[in-house]
Amino acid sequence: MTKIFIYAVFIIYVFSFAQIGHAQIPLEKETEIFADATDAEKIYVQLSAYTFNTSETIWFKAIVTDVLNHTPTKRSGVLHVELIDPLDNRIVDENLLKINGGVSNGFFQLHSNYREGKYIIRAYTEWNKNFGPDFINSIPIHLYRLENFDAKPNPIQNIVFTKDLNSNTFSLASTIAIKELDSLHNDDAILYINWKGGEDSIVIKHKKKNPVINLQHKVPLSVPIINYRLQTKNEVFAKSIVLDDEYGSLQFFPEGGSLVEGLQSVVGFKYIDYRGKGAEIQGRIEDKNSTIVTEFKSNALGMGQLILTPEPGQTYYGVLTTNSGNTFKYELPEVKKLGQVISLINKGSERELRIWNKEKNRDSLFIKIFHRGKNLFFLKARFTNGMFSFKIVPENLPHGVIGLTVFDKNFSPVAERHFFNHLKQENLDIGLETNKDNYAVRDSVQVSILTRQNGESVPASISVMAVDSSYFYGTNLKRNNIVSYFLLQSDIKGTVENPSYYFEDEENLAELDYLMLTQGWTNYKYKEKKKARLINAEKGLEIKGTVNDIDNPSKRKHELNMLLMGETTEAYAIDTDNTGYFKLALDDSYGLGRKFVIQPTNASNKRGKLKIDIKGYEVPEISYEIEKVIAPVDSIVEKKMIQKIEEDIRLDPFLLPNTIALNEVVVSDYRVTPERAEMVELHGIPDVVIENNELISKQKKWTRGLYRWLLFNYPKDIRVTRVRNGTGFELAYVYGAEWTYVVIDGIPVHERDYGLIGNIPVSAVKSAEIIRNTSTANKYHNQVFDCAPICPPPSFPAILAIYTYSGKGLSGAFPKTKRTNLINDIAPQYSPSREYYVPEYHNPEKIDWSIPDRRTLLSWKPNIITGKNGQAKTAFFNSDISGKIVLICEGITFAGKVGYSELFYEVDDP
Repeated sequence: MTKIFIYAVFIIYVFSFAQIGHAQIPLEKETEIFADATDAEKIYVQLSAYTFNTSETIWFKAIVTDVLNHTPTKRSGVLHVELIDPLDNRIVDENLLKINGGVSNGFFQLHSNYREGKYIIRAYTEWNKNFGPDFINSIPIHLYRLENFDAKPNPIQNIVFTKDLNSNTFSLASTIAIKELDSLHNDDAILYINWKGGEDSIVIKHKKKNPVINLQHKVPLSVPIINYRLQTKNEVFAKSIVLDDEYGSLQFFPEGGSLVEGLQSVVGFKYIDYRGKGAEIQGRIEDKNSTIVTEFKSNALGMGQLILTPEPGQTYYGVLTTNSGNTFKYELPEVKKLGQVISLINKGSERELRIWNKEKNRDSLFIKIFHRGKNLFFLKARFTNGMFSFKIVPENLPHGVIGLTVFDKNFSPVAERHFFNHLKQENLDIGLETNKDNYAVRDSVQVSILTRQNGESVPASISVMAVDSSYFYGTNLKRNNIVSYFLLQSDIKGTVENPSYYFEDEENLAELDYLMLTQGWTNYKYKEKKKARLINAEKGLEIKGTVNDIDNPSKRKHELNMLLMGETTEAYAIDTDNTGYFKLALDDSYGLGRKFVIQPTNASNKRGKLKIDIKGYEVPEISYEIEKVIAPVDSIVEKKMIQKIEEDIRLDPFLLPNTIALNEVVVSDYRVTPERAEMVELHGIPDVVIENNELISKQKKWTRGLYRWLLFNYPKDIRVTRVRNGTGFELAYVYGAEWTYVVIDGIPVHERDYGLIGNIPVSAVKSAEIIRNTSTANKYHNQVFDCAPICPPPSFPAILAIYTYSGKGLSGAFPKTKRTNLINDIAPQYSPSREYYVPEYHNPEKIDWSIPDRRTLLSWKPNIITGKNGQAKTAFFNSDISGKIVLICEGITFAGKVGYSELFYEVDDP
């Protein structure tokens, strides 16, 4: 109520100052909430780190809120979080999470078969697809392979590039040694080449006599970085090459949008280097006569501002000179003869808005002030001798990014400016306290938490992580946090580099105006007007689809029966609507998906002509900035990661993936047919081979199914167990193996289809073969298990290789049957949850010090709720790492106030 009164006085004051009547103007007809994106959801994702090795787990917490007030979403109940390999343009792993009170959490278990390089973690709701990629949160991370770096393969060698000025290209030559990457490879390989604005691919033909190939190709001269990605059947290797480390882009942004002759302007500038990142620069402004007008210097992120009063008829350039003596010129925006210039000046705790008009008149002007797509108020005024000024009191505006647009007397927009309105009292204050300042290794750490807002205790949803500070800050140089996301990043398009930097202290916060000058007004998210919604929000788990009558398309209403499998079988009767569409809401469940069967009822399908289509989930297009994906990793981060990986391997060699070569077992008279050749190359000669003539000659009435036959005829090699009674199925295991992969005609069978294998008719099998003791079986892990790579691959796998006469894998192993309207599919389930494991060292006498504890992430607690008194406690144990440990706590209240806090403590050397 107080704020409404203040705004009213504010407007009356401006109106009387401007001496304008109160007739309604077109701007006042605009609705209070005008932007389409105000209906979207904000999705913040906190990660346990941004750099990982492939033996680690990525832990994350997600917070989903509305746009305007940051209160927990009431719209969506389901969150999609994906791990994406952008160079391969594929989703590597995914989480389907229940949103509970605006909060979710999950994890991605990494695995040794992931390539090294940049990946993206992407989070979105179904509802946010209505608002495009701006409301899909994408976070870049970097993965390192867990391997001995001395033995790391380097299949792309001897890279030489030269500038060809005649064709305006770089000519590149390189040597490709495929066998160095993949010793089992015996086929064509593909070399993919990516750069900003283009891509290419080269097929490398297999040559037995000369496994090393020389390649030549060209890319445009404007390309600063290229990325090579060599892909064989079993391995992938990526490498980025910097062609021009002096390449850069310098842009200038006049405050308000325009330079006007004779009017002094503040001009923001931003420099981006060849990696697509801001870099510190200093240079000068010259006019078209090469006269130096002024000099400028940026901050560490490549941004800053300068003062310029343009002269009539002049053109201005920013000039940079590199360390090697090369000079680059970048043109400033064109100078206008007429127009308006605005300036926002800090005056203590207040700001003063000043607007100058080139023509010294008393024309009308109108100013719209808005925040996240919501109009706050309009100002009506007149220029006095070509100038207008007004004081803005921060307390009269919301916390965060504020926009203002200036309109001329014809209501045409002539200038725009954004600024950050900082209200310290709006932040959530999080107090952290440990029971000691110094600890020993493996000590218990007790943490007390207090959440307050504007001096009052408030309940909040918080997360607490404890991590080795040297490792964390050394490998995660530029980060965001909950404050920078909700107050800054989520309101501006594109990437904000090192956003948490601005909220570290008041001095850094002042530099936020550089960002507002260079990125805020051009990339504001809330500009599009309201439009119709095409996609509904997901409230929970559901199955959707349509039914079509082939003979009578006009008939749309149908009845369906469905059985949903699981620990219990559930039956459903479903009616479609008048369009043939149906949707079934499912109860909450957690797992890898539940099988279901669905078909029309007999009454609804008398002619047998109904067709059911289950609507699959439509994944948003994968989009990213290629120059940032292929940019070389920071050398400081790489050095720190390599040191940590090498030290971990030294202390625990079993961390390395299994690369031990086992003895081969030779089977005499084994004929390597074309169908068998690939399996032999990958896994070696099989241990047991059962040909069709043996299968047929030993077949009995009760052994027509393959598993029954194997159980009765090879009981010392194969054991068969039954999963569930009644409607259950059989699984076959090679003796001595923890798991047996089944590969039919070279195609691995997915785990959901394992129940079908035992019923393959013996007559359809050309041969069945057992491969024991192979170190390469786990290459099928990701293809077989939906839980991969969350669930680790088995330590002792084996392979049952089956070759059928059809040669089409499992689908071709059964005789054809009549067409049916029965549909088999998998219903969604929420991803299984997991707690971060922390060893407990309660009893010092029972600690086994011979087992190293090399955890850098000491604790991850994403779901702590402080009480009405704002208090909560948590505890964990230190690892063997000594030095400075940092506690990082992030929180949000149910009213949308956000906060971030850090606390350091010491772990003494043992």
